[in-house]
Amino acid sequence: MKYALCMGTLCTALALVGCYSSSPTIDGKTHVFTLEQKCPALLDMKVGQSLMFHAPENLSTGYQWQIVSPLNLFSVDQEEQKPKQDESNPVVGKPAEKIYQFDAVKAGEEEIRLVYIRPWDQSSPPVETWHCRVRIS
Repeated sequence: MKYALCMGTLCTALALVGCYSSSPTIDGKTHVFTLEQKCPALLDMKVGQSLMFHAPENLSTGYQWQIVSPLNLFSVDQEEQKPKQDESNPVVGKPAEKIYQFDAVKAGEEEIRLVYIRPWDQSSPPVETWHCRVRIS
């Protein structure tokens, strides 16, 4: 009996975690994703909502995150957050975090595609890719 109760509780907890992680928001309007936190197969958003993507980036390696093609339904903002350095012992080549913010400005459906590449090296495939298909109403 205890085994069945434990298994039931575990299944319920996993189901709730799965529901929560399918579309995390930080303020009810902004969906946040990382390389580990994948976008659902189709993300429903409303005009005025935002989608943020956070990923590690190390420009000293030559690799950087880039949007594959221009977007028509989103305005895009990007920034790089550099790690705090100990001024007495600076570290060269320490990875930063790249943050993209996609603000939904028009209704429709569009796919956001990002690649982690060396922009000048067209012969090598991307090291990482991330994509999110979005329906905006």
